[in-house]
Formats: sequence, structure tokens, C-alpha cells
Amino acid sequence: MARILAVEDDDAIRGLILHALGQYGYDVTEAPTGPDAVRLIGEKEFDLVILDLMLGGEVSGWDVYEEIGKRGLRDKVKVIIMTARSQEAEILKGWRLGVDQYCTKPFDLDMFIVTVQDVLLSTKEQLGRQRDAELRKTELLHMVDTVFDE
Repeated sequence: MARILAVEDDDAIRGLILHALGQYGYDVTEAPTGPDAVRLIGEKEFDLVILDLMLGGEVSGWDVYEEIGKRGLRDKVKVIIMTARSQEAEILKGWRLGVDQYCTKPFDLDMFIVTVQDVLLSTKEQLGRQRDAELRKTELLHMVDTVFDE
């Protein structure tokens, strides 16, 4: 059974994630704030972190992601960013920093479950190849948007 940390400040979305993943037998721990997430990452081992970027307060999702790296857990913990930030520049940041998947809100619950399952079943090498492909695609889209914005 995979151990998942759901870092989400919105009670309704966090509850939906907990319920849906619990139905599939995953062991899900919740963290409503950045400091809660940092504390839990230090206390428990997780296979996957589902991470909202806009957590409110002083510790953002990016701060939590940075903490995962500082603790040397990037090779052990897979990370799915799930956020309302859908601009190419923000998505590029995620791919460049090495996230394993990037989902935007609002999200389709069935597709979200499939994404979680795919990430958990993929090796870090497979996820790296997928990330590199997504990075190239997103860089191209960003470049096109930049040209048309001028």
C-alpha cells in the first residue's frame, strides 16, 4: 500500500483527495499547511507527495518541495504538483525543478486517480523521461506565447 502525503489548504479539495485515494486503498496523510507538510516529511516516509503550491501562510508549496530536496528525499519520494497556477512559466518551473507530474485545478477526479496510479507505478527513470518530454513541449509553448505577446 502506497503512503501518500496530500498537502492542500482547501478543506473540500483535501477531503476529496483523501476520500478518493482512500477508496483505492492508499494510506493518505493530510497536511493543510506548509509547516504541517514539512513536519510530516521529517517524521514519516512517503512514496508520493501531492503538493498544492498556494498554501497560504509563510511556507509555500515550492518551499515544501525545496525541503524534500534538502532532506535528500528526491530519489525516494515522487511529487505531483496540483495547483491552479496553469501559466506556462509556472509549469516550466516545476518541470525544471524536477517534479514528477504537474496537474492543474480544476481537475477531473478519474484522471487524477489515473495520474496518481501512473506516477506510483513508474520508475524514477521513466518519470524523468516523461518530465524531459513535457519540459521540451512546455518550453516550446512558452516560446510561442512569448512571441505572440510581443
